[in-house]
Amino acid sequence: MNKILFLIALCFLFSCKKESKNESGLSDNLYNVLIEYQKKNPIPSNEEIKKTTPFMNPENAKYIYEVVFDTQQKDTLLHVTLVSGVKEVYKPFGVYKDASLMPTYVIDVDKVGQKLIKEYKKKDLNNFTFKDLIINDAMYPEYTYKIKGQKLILSDSVRGNMMK
Repeated sequence: MNKILFLIALCFLFSCKKESKNESGLSDNLYNVLIEYQKKNPIPSNEEIKKTTPFMNPENAKYIYEVVFDTQQKDTLLHVTLVSGVKEVYKPFGVYKDASLMPTYVIDVDKVGQKLIKEYKKKDLNNFTFKDLIINDAMYPEYTYKIKGQKLILSDSVRGNMMK
């Protein structure tokens, strides 16, 4: 009986520590960067917004994480932030999500992120797109990474105006 309980305890212990598998359509390097960002900057609840936001913020904002590939600089850069809706004007890709990854969309006009994106999705974006113009003064931290092959190297961060 003790052996059975011991085996059950071991199975439970190892299954609880098992990390979820990346089923997002993004490379593991990009996925891990996004998971880390999302842990530090979770999507706020409507109650949190009302209590802590001194800025104009739309009711029931459609928060989603944004990834932008930027080729305007000497190096190709990747910007990660939390926004309150999809910017449809840039012809985005998404929505990327799985058991661990919260909804995320990608702006990659020239498809320079092909080493980091396994599949360019075009689904569920309308769930995060506002039909009317929305004014939102809240700005969440933005992390900037240099892309070196498949590696992402944190090069800068901007705090934003949302304090925790």
